[in-house]
Amino acid sequence: MAFGTGITVLIAAIGTGLGLLGGWFGFRWRHKGRVFSESDREYLQNLLYRAESAEAKLEQLEPELSRTSDRANILEDSHRVIQEELANERQYNLSLNTDLSRERAQQKLLEIKLKDQAEAVETERRRLDGELVRLAKLIEENNRILSESLPARRNADEPAFATASF
Repeated sequence: MAFGTGITVLIAAIGTGLGLLGGWFGFRWRHKGRVFSESDREYLQNLLYRAESAEAKLEQLEPELSRTSDRANILEDSHRVIQEELANERQYNLSLNTDLSRERAQQKLLEIKLKDQAEAVETERRRLDGELVRLAKLIEENNRILSESLPARRNADEPAFATASF
């Protein structure tokens, strides 16, 4: 009985192994030509269609992309030129500000000098006015003295030097 049970188990194990091995080879033979299942094939065909349509769209967009990149290059060049011009304008403005500061300082110096000279002229004018007043008083005094002395001299004898003939 043990021998019969052992043989039965052995036959069942060999049958199961042969069944599994046969099933495996049958599965491989059935799917030998197919790597993917039918749903995988549809998915891959869909992906292939999408890739081809994307390539077609890319080919259509390539000229526009090149035009766009050309425009971008032109814009970058324009931007660089504008930045350079702005830098030049800033430098020019700095030089103008420096010149303006220098001119303002020169103007202040000239204003101070003009003010000093105006004060000097005013001082000199006052001195001359005082001198003119003094001279006017002196002339008036001399005129008064002369006017008083002339009638007295007319009545007096003429001096000898006045009668001498030349």
